[in-house]
Amino acid sequence: RRSAELARQLHREQAERARREVAEERGRIARELHDVVAHHMSVISVQAGLARFVFDTDRRTARGALDTIGATGKEALDELRRMLMVLRADGDGAPAGPMPGLSRLDEMAERVRAGGVPVALSVEGTPRPVAPGVELCAYRVVQEALTNVLKHAPGASAEVRLRYEPHQVTVSVTDDGEGVISDRVRTDGGHGLLGMRERAKLYGGRICIGPQEQGGFAVRLTLPTSAKAAARGDDATR
Repeated sequence: RRSAELARQLHREQAERARREVAEERGRIARELHDVVAHHMSVISVQAGLARFVFDTDRRTARGALDTIGATGKEALDELRRMLMVLRADGDGAPAGPMPGLSRLDEMAERVRAGGVPVALSVEGTPRPVAPGVELCAYRVVQEALTNVLKHAPGASAEVRLRYEPHQVTVSVTDDGEGVISDRVRTDGGHGLLGMRERAKLYGGRICIGPQEQGGFAVRLTLPTSAKAAARGDDATR
């Protein structure tokens, strides 16, 4: 009887562990889908509005907007296809492309510029390879921050700064906040802001999200690039 009870308890613990792992994986997939869809669809929506507005008066601008829509849609499909390939249980042997990283921040900035938001991008320090998860975390946080500028701060300009330091990388996204409605971008809610905090926590990083004293909004993320630094930084979000 004792053995049978121990076996039942072990089965319950294994089932609970499996449920937790499934829930964690679903959360990760939800964050990835949110980041991909929200960013690309925001750019497409802005460009579609621009094309409609100038269609009869400025064909060149309208054509440029349609080109941006096409390129952005293709990139979104590529990222979604890559995610679906990862989710397949057995796969078919087809190679999955690399996940986006820090080297593609300039592409993202150019895409957001095409959406009507002036973006300045600067890189400090010597670029070097970092762990793929750290790169993806930083990329997604910048993506979400710029998406929020597109959606919530019409007329604003943004600045993205990437800094390589000996044991960490730091990225920040700030905007001048003209026309921003603070109630629409709360620091304590929203799937995008929650996703930023969860990503930072996962990689032992520190993130600060909120309005600036001089106006506008800022997101600042620091991610460790060594195991020792990651252990020190665990749970350091605010």
